[in-house]
Amino acid sequence: MSKNDQPTTSGTRTSTLSMQRASKRLRLDDPSFEDEFQRLLLESDQCDSDGDVDDCLFYEADIQKNHSSEQEIIEESGSTTRADGDVRRSDSESSDDDNIPIAQLRPSKYNYGKNRYKWATEPPSRRVRTPQHNIVLNRSILHLTEDEKKDPISIWNKLFDNEMRQTILTWTNFKIAEFRAKFKRQDRSELKEMDMIELNALLGLLYYSAALKSNHESTSFIFATDGTGCEIFRCCMSETRFLVLLNCLRFDNPADRAERIKTDKLAAISGIFDKFIANSQKLYQLSEYVTIDEMLVEFRGRSHMISYMPQKPGKYGLLIRALCDAKTFYFYNGYLYSGKGSDGAGLSADEKKFLVPTQCVLRLTQPLQRTNRNVTADNWFSSIEVVDELSKRNLTYVGTLKKNKREIPNLFQAQKSREIGSTLFGFTNDKTLCSHVTKKNKAVLLISSMHHDNTVDEHTKKPEIILFYNFTKGGVDETDKKCSIYSSSRRSRRWPMVIFHRVLDLCGINAYILFNQHQDKELERGKFLKKLARSLVVPHMQRRAINPHLPNELVMTLKRVFGPDMPSQEPSSEENIVPKRKTCKLCPPKIKRKTTHTCVGCKQPICLQCSKPLCKDCQ
Repeated sequence: MSKNDQPTTSGTRTSTLSMQRASKRLRLDDPSFEDEFQRLLLESDQCDSDGDVDDCLFYEADIQKNHSSEQEIIEESGSTTRADGDVRRSDSESSDDDNIPIAQLRPSKYNYGKNRYKWATEPPSRRVRTPQHNIVLNRSILHLTEDEKKDPISIWNKLFDNEMRQTILTWTNFKIAEFRAKFKRQDRSELKEMDMIELNALLGLLYYSAALKSNHESTSFIFATDGTGCEIFRCCMSETRFLVLLNCLRFDNPADRAERIKTDKLAAISGIFDKFIANSQKLYQLSEYVTIDEMLVEFRGRSHMISYMPQKPGKYGLLIRALCDAKTFYFYNGYLYSGKGSDGAGLSADEKKFLVPTQCVLRLTQPLQRTNRNVTADNWFSSIEVVDELSKRNLTYVGTLKKNKREIPNLFQAQKSREIGSTLFGFTNDKTLCSHVTKKNKAVLLISSMHHDNTVDEHTKKPEIILFYNFTKGGVDETDKKCSIYSSSRRSRRWPMVIFHRVLDLCGINAYILFNQHQDKELERGKFLKKLARSLVVPHMQRRAINPHLPNELVMTLKRVFGPDMPSQEPSSEENIVPKRKTCKLCPPKIKRKTTHTCVGCKQPICLQCSKPLCKDCQ
């Protein structure tokens, strides 16, 4: 009798379970293994034995340990067990079952990962129709009034609020003052300070460039006067003024930026970005499904935060990890990746000990905790760790899984013996593992804490987990796509400007989603952006239209843009004074004809006989 087969004693009392171990050892390939094992567990609880029930299991490690000096062991049944794990019959018996792996002879009720993580082959029995973790709880939001629901500019003002614009206005004027000091003639109109009306007009022009898809065009093309330019830009401001404002846009106080950047690498734009995120969360009620993914904002300038993602169209840029609604693609939460340690910002000391993808998911889902919503993400974020942590916070998770996870059984990997379209399931009390063969020698792995059965669609022959993942995985990608279709970004070497343009695009998308939620008929997003942009630029154009020093050609353009709503020029105090009579410049000098009229174009004195009247259509 070997050492492991000796009965275990405690004082003068001999355990009944130990006697059974000495007389009989259970094998995993025994058909009665499950029944015998359960019976031994019950007897172990009744007799309070100090022995280890695992000693009853006959693992491959036991074979190699107890028979290191022997290559083969003859069992009572006449079978041969080799040290390499193969079970063979004795030489006196010949069969076609030679070289069958032990893994195939073990009972199929459980599968084990490399770290002995246990997966059941049958789904757990549930007595409820809808699990509690699938019942979504809503959060309180800031409701819009009936007038605000119908007006795009009112919704946009809630997202890009006055506090954000006032911050931009303050520090942009501070930069304009520094820029003005470089010129000898500092009274030029292009170098004057900006007010809130002109700032709104500048943002409106950026939205116009997005709606007209002219954001990458040269400003000389946009402000061209030969009929090929865009009239709305010239009606709003000059080309030089437009370039000066873009060059001087600033979003924080440069005096204390060096001190703030020690703790916040995004100090140049973080105030505007975080405020936009907070406003977005106040106005929207998420659906029951959300998506977490990465969006790359294309940028090739100098920055320590440049990321390289070859699968993205831009390849190089600034990385934003985002959480969006899986149904409407509303941008709800996100942060800019600024290097090592940025994923765990705002988390507790214990949460920072998790894997980096887990920290990312926990940070993005902080506003959703205790709401029973589902999170969908790809294999970079997925792990057993993140599923367990979200379950503690009353959130479910569905996502693809990398094949190098130690919890995955070898049987779930792609094998030549598995047919195309076949599916394997593994279950625990709160998780489901799915392995679906899509191609030869290729299996897709998914993990879910929302699904707890082995349902397969009859038409597509795909598991319900895969169909659900395909339905909810595109939330962030669709938002990124919408930003690229109507983009306000212009070429810049300053990374804060790149993020600012992305904030404008996301603000336009969120405002569009909120606007369509209260409309009977959905409005096209291009028309919505034009409507929003016009509301932003009209106040500044009205103020500019009454400027008496505008060229006549531009005044006529403004009349055509405004139509009957063209504001009339208010008479100044100088117009109330009777003008002096001057000699007409076209009449012969000998006549010396005096007149009080002047030419509209050159402002020179001209009499009525030398002038040419115009009809109403030509005026």
